Amino acid sequence: MGKLTKWGRRRGDNRVAKKADYALIQNAECDVDAVDEELMIPDFKDELRNEDTTQSEITPPPNAPARQKSPRIFALVGATGGVGTTSLATQLAHEFAITNAAHNKTRRWPADPKVCLIDLDFESGACAHHLDLLPSLTIEDLSGPPEQIDKAFTQALVSTHECGISLLAAPNTIGANARVNPHTIMAMLDAASELFDTVIIDMPRYQQPWTLAVMRAVDVLGVTCELTIPSLHAARERLAKLSAATEDGVNAHVILSKFEKRSFKNMLRLSDAEKALGRSVLTTLCLDPDTTREALNCGEPAGAIRPDSRFVKDVRNLTEALISAQDVPSVKAA
Repeated sequence: MGKLTKWGRRRGDNRVAKKADYALIQNAECDVDAVDEELMIPDFKDELRNEDTTQSEITPPPNAPARQKSPRIFALVGATGGVGTTSLATQLAHEFAITNAAHNKTRRWPADPKVCLIDLDFESGACAHHLDLLPSLTIEDLSGPPEQIDKAFTQALVSTHECGISLLAAPNTIGANARVNPHTIMAMLDAASELFDTVIIDMPRYQQPWTLAVMRAVDVLGVTCELTIPSLHAARERLAKLSAATEDGVNAHVILSKFEKRSFKNMLRLSDAEKALGRSVLTTLCLDPDTTREALNCGEPAGAIRPDSRFVKDVRNLTEALISAQDVPSVKAA
C-alpha cells in the first residue's frame, strides 16, 4: 500500500486519476463572517485504494538514506503584523536544510534539496525577497484547475537557494488571495509533501476560504505574536476562533517573538503573556534587530550571516520544539 499523505493522497498517486471529492468552498468574494459560518472544511483522509507496490518502492537502492515515514509540515501565521513571521519561516527552513545537508554529506544519494518554503500570502508575501529569489509561480497557475498540478509541474516551478531551500512563491498581486483556486492550492501542497521531507508554510494573516483547511492539515501551526497587550489579545482571539471552527481542533502553539529576558519596570513578563493567552508559550525568540536586518539586506537566511547569533540559536531550539509538538496537541485556551 502507498503511504497516506497529510493532504489525503498516497505517495506515487497518479494525479490524473480520480480526485478526492472535496467539500464545496464558498465564493471568496463573500463576507468573511459568512465564510466562517458556511465554509465546509474538506476531510482529506480518503480511503486507501488497492494498488500494487513495485519492488523498487519496497527495497531502497544500496546506500540510500532512510527517508522519514512522512513529511514534516509546519505552518506559521502572525497574530498581528510586524512580528517577524517571514524572517522566522526563512530561518526555520534554513535550520532544517543544514540539518539535512549534514545527514547527506557521506551519502551518494540524494543530493537534491529536501526542504521547501511555501509562501501562501499572494498579496504581501516576502519570502522571495528574504532569499533574493525570483518567484516562479503565477496567479494563473494557482487559479487554474487542480488537475494540472502534479509533482513534475511543482518541481519545475521551484526556485532553489544555494543554502538548500526550495521556494514556492508567486509575485504579489492585489486581491490574489481571494482569486486562487482552493483545490489547486491543496493540490500544490500535496505535491510538495511528496517531493520534500520538510515543508514550511508562511500563511497570510487575514483569513481566506482555504486557510482553515491548510491549518487543519499541517502537523503544527505556530501563531507568532509579541509581548504587547494588543498582540497577545489578537493571538488569543485567533486561537479561540480556530478551536470553535473545528471539531477536532488545530494543533496550534504560540511563539513569542521579539522577547527580551531582561526585566524593566512596567514591562510584561512571560508569565503575564501566558496568563493573557490562557495557555503556555511553546518558545520565545529574542529581539535581535541587527542580525535580522543584515539578513534582509543580504537576501540570506539569518543563519547564513550570523550562525552564532541569539536569534539563530532560538530558532534552532524552536525546530526541536516543533518536532516534539507534532504528536502533542496544544492545550485548549481558557
